[in-house]
Amino acid sequence: GNPFNLTSTVTAGIISAKARNLNILGKNMTENPLEFYIQTDAAVNRGNSGGALVDLDGKLIGINSAIASNTGSYAGYSFAIPSNIVKKITNDLINYGMTQKAYLGVNIAEVDAKLADNIGIKKIKGIYIASVVKDGAAFKAGLNEGDIIISVNGKFINTLPELNEMMAQSSPNDNLKLVYEREGKTSEVTVT
Repeated sequence: GNPFNLTSTVTAGIISAKARNLNILGKNMTENPLEFYIQTDAAVNRGNSGGALVDLDGKLIGINSAIASNTGSYAGYSFAIPSNIVKKITNDLINYGMTQKAYLGVNIAEVDAKLADNIGIKKIKGIYIASVVKDGAAFKAGLNEGDIIISVNGKFINTLPELNEMMAQSSPNDNLKLVYEREGKTSEVTVT
């Protein structure tokens, strides 16, 4: 970007969160917004939007998009769209003229201490399937209400934004390998 008309400004920081959902678009803007920001404490100001967030090897990992600020200037946190999401959206726009997003067809809840106690499980992990949409992808794959999704394509899933990010990276008709737990037993299924 070009903050304060200072060309080629570089700042350093650490990533303090991934898959951060800020609800920048608001609930009325879209039914299911793609918001999975990388949160960093690198100083980002107005004018940096669209600028690169790079790792220590200079590889692009995100596009700077927002800051948390009451004044309009950097106040501690900035947010970038992950490069894998940018690539997926760009390819969708080129190939289809709109974004393509995979839907699992489930209503879910994060497994926290309260939910674990209510459903009688010992480990706090995964995403709990509260209900399955009839004829949806999860239904067709044999997933049931009460199952706990542990991982998608080998990536452990513990939060709703993590699962949503995996879905946003997928397209309709993609095959996803889900590991899930049912009544204490772990199984794997392919969901289309």
